[in-house]
Amino acid sequence: MNHYKRWVIYTAALFMLISATLVNTANLYFMATLLLMLPLLSYFLGMLALRDLTFDRETPASAWEGETAVFHIVVQSRARLPRLFLQAADALPESLVPLDDEMMFNAAPNSITKIPYRVELTKRGAYKIDGMQITALDPLGIFSFSRTYPVVSEVLVYPTPQCIPEFTLSGAERYGFQDLPVSATKGSGIDPDGVRQYVPGDPLRRMHWKSTARTGKLSVIEFEESHAVNVVMALDLFRDTDIGTGRQTTLEYLVLAAASIAQMAIRQGASVRLAGGSADPADFAGRGSEHLFMILTSLARAQAADSRPMSARLVEQVGAIMPGTTFVVLTANADENLAGALAQYASAGIPTHLFFAEPRSFHPSLRHPSEEEQQQFLESVIAAQAVPHIVRRNDDRQIRPEQIQDVRSFFRA
Repeated sequence: MNHYKRWVIYTAALFMLISATLVNTANLYFMATLLLMLPLLSYFLGMLALRDLTFDRETPASAWEGETAVFHIVVQSRARLPRLFLQAADALPESLVPLDDEMMFNAAPNSITKIPYRVELTKRGAYKIDGMQITALDPLGIFSFSRTYPVVSEVLVYPTPQCIPEFTLSGAERYGFQDLPVSATKGSGIDPDGVRQYVPGDPLRRMHWKSTARTGKLSVIEFEESHAVNVVMALDLFRDTDIGTGRQTTLEYLVLAAASIAQMAIRQGASVRLAGGSADPADFAGRGSEHLFMILTSLARAQAADSRPMSARLVEQVGAIMPGTTFVVLTANADENLAGALAQYASAGIPTHLFFAEPRSFHPSLRHPSEEEQQQFLESVIAAQAVPHIVRRNDDRQIRPEQIQDVRSFFRA
């Protein structure tokens, strides 16, 4: 379109020159000269359009997978004249899909302008957005001038937990460990256990106003923590085991499963730990919504990049587990050596579960592992006294683990 505009102006100026020559009229020469100068003047104004402008980006610090977020391009103008016909193009990662095709805007003089645009967050992850291209058009829309600005932003997209009704957590009291000491934090549990005097740090929502009025001293309701289950999870991040494409991969399903189990456990008052073998806050047992978000943060950043298989590092990574704790291992690697590591926990009376994302359901033409290799792997897991659960790909990305008791009959079905 810009090319045609230039040719229209030049052709019109040429006809005016020819007409001025034929009729020998000075006004036509003057008009032709002005017409020829118009693109040059417009080009000069377009060159100055990006001067005295600075750009920034406002994004939500965190959001949920599948949500639509609103980003803002922030333009600060120190110019005395308005800047017109500007266009922005953000360098977004593939999983952040802009829903607004064109971002055309004008920048008022000596002011700050915010241009909102919607972005669909299609996949969990920790995204670094670096680079923003701004294009300025001249007043006639003939020429365009682009410049890339190094504007850096970070967006953390949490995996969205789901309900997994088929999976039940088990606590110490269910496995004959009632006499085990259970740590109770006064004022932090879920079972009422009387009234006591207020101490600094007690939540005001637990204030017992009747006792306060009667005694003249601040009093709070005291709670005793129940025998809630404890959960330890270990997510396999061995490289080359993330099978599939986009959101339909084994790792994405295992991350969703881990997030769902963590939410379910914390809602039941359990302590949860995501064992990662590092100083990650999620690698410490904790309760409550704040700790849940620590786990979701770690899961959002999870990438299959470990150089050693889980079978070689599981015991080292997880360490000792108190009896009665529910232990959940999530993997997509049919490694028979993993059964030996699971047996160390299951034989100690620890309820051990294995969530296995079946690679062949995510990549039907995959040759390794074969169906026979998968069967042998799952049989070794059952022999180690662990409970295997199969997670398979489906179109709606719902986590529907299938518990296996007899491997041969399961695959025949």
